[in-house]
Amino acid sequence: MSTTTAVITAWSAVSPYGTGSEALTRGLRSGAAPEPSAAPEEWLSEPSATARLVPGFDVREALGRVGTRGMDRMTGLTAVAVRELLGDEEGGTGTGLVLGTAAGGVQGFLEFTKASLEGERPIDVPPSKVPNMAMNRAASASAIRHGLKGPNSTVAAGRLSGLIALAHARRLLADGRAQRVLCGSVEEYSASRAHLAHRAYGDEVVVGEGCAMVLLEPGDATGGALAEVLAVHHRVALTEDFADALAATVHDALTAAGVTPGEIWAAVPGGAPGPAGEQEQQVLQALFTASARDRVPSPALLGDTAAATASFQIAALLSAPDGAGRIALITATDPDGPVGCAVLRLLTNATPDSGTPADEAADGSGTADGAV
Repeated sequence: MSTTTAVITAWSAVSPYGTGSEALTRGLRSGAAPEPSAAPEEWLSEPSATARLVPGFDVREALGRVGTRGMDRMTGLTAVAVRELLGDEEGGTGTGLVLGTAAGGVQGFLEFTKASLEGERPIDVPPSKVPNMAMNRAASASAIRHGLKGPNSTVAAGRLSGLIALAHARRLLADGRAQRVLCGSVEEYSASRAHLAHRAYGDEVVVGEGCAMVLLEPGDATGGALAEVLAVHHRVALTEDFADALAATVHDALTAAGVTPGEIWAAVPGGAPGPAGEQEQQVLQALFTASARDRVPSPALLGDTAAATASFQIAALLSAPDGAGRIALITATDPDGPVGCAVLRLLTNATPDSGTPADEAADGSGTADGAV
C-alpha cells in the first residue's frame, strides 16, 4: 500500500441550518440550535413530535423532476450534498464516492414491508419503492446523477459511519483506485426513525437530519488543502466499557499520527445518547483541556443526526476559525459498541462566515493549552 497522504480539499453540507457550507458555518458559530419544527404531517404518528429538519427540503424541488420519482429523502439529501461539493463539474472516471449510513432508510424498509403485507400477494409492491430498499441507493443514485465513475461504496457503522467512510476513502487513494474521493455520511428524518430514537433514548431526544461530505485527494494534489488526515482508528467495545475501548483507540491513533495529547488543539466529541456518550466525555475530560474540548461548536446543535454525526463533526472542525497548523481529534461512540477517532491537521483558516480558506492563514503552533 502506498504511503501517500490524504488531504481534504473541499466540503459541503445539507443541514438543519440550510444548504451549503456557509449556512452550517454561520449556524454553528452562532451557537444557537436551529429551531425545532413540527415534522411533515404525513410522517407523524405523534402530532406533537418535533424535529430539526433541513429547512423546506423537498427532493423534487431541490433536484428537479427528472430522475427523482420515488427517490427517498436520504438519497435526495446525499445528491444535493454532492452537487454542492462539485458544483457544475462532473466527477469522471477518477472520482469515487464513499457514503456512510446507518443501514439505509428505515422508512423505506417499513413502507416496502407494509406494502408487501397489505397486497394481495407478497410481491404486490409498488416498483418505485424497490430501489429505496437497497443500502447503496443513495450512493449509487448520486454517482449516476453527477457522473462519478470511480469506486462507489456504502458503509454502515451507526454513528461511526462518517469515520469509516473517511478511512475507506483514504485506502482507495492509497491503493491508487481513485484520483479523488467524495466521502461523508447521511441521515434522514422519518416518523419511523423518530419512533425508534424516542423509544431507545426517551422523548426528549430531538431528531435531526442532513448530509455532510468532504473531497479527499492525495497530499500532492494541486489547489488549497484544508486539512490532512493523519490517522483514523476504530474498534468495538464488546461490553459496555466504551471508555477503555475509546481510550485505547485514541492512544493508537495519536501514536500513529506522531502527536501527544498536549498537542491537540481541539477535541470534538460525537455526543451519543446514553452511556456511550457519557463515557466518551469522560475519556476526553481525562486527556484534554476544557479549552480544547470546547473550541469547536458541537454538532449536537443539529439534533441527533445518528449516522451523519461524524461527518458533521468533521465539517464543524473545518468551519472553525484560527485552526491553521493545529491538530484536532474527532471521536465517536455508538451505543451498539463501535468506537473510533480521527486525527487531522488543519492547514488553513476558515473565513469568518464560511468554511472556505481565508486569504491569510494565521500562524498556529499546533499545541493545545495542555493536558488535564
